[in-house]
Amino acid sequence: MDIRLSSRARKYLQDKEASELTLYLVDIEAGSSSIGVVKDVGISLNQPKRPEQFLHDRVEGLDIYVDRKLKITGPIVIKKQGVWKFASLFADGLHVPI
Repeated sequence: MDIRLSSRARKYLQDKEASELTLYLVDIEAGSSSIGVVKDVGISLNQPKRPEQFLHDRVEGLDIYVDRKLKITGPIVIKKQGVWKFASLFADGLHVPI
């Protein structure tokens, strides 16, 4: 797997003293019954409960787990979005199955 961290994401993870990162498929219930469920990529700063169901790589001292249900479409780039207490991470290079 080709996984990269942006400089802002690297700083965010260092500030949080994170040693693990999990990218997983999440189902979000939409407010309207006509839409149903929206699928997205969730990010957690913990190891998954069932790591055998994830792909694993070690990048810059960080254990990264990628849900096997997600399709890798290119290099996975972890980036930071937002500022201050509203900051979070997102990942490019993953496709959510329909």
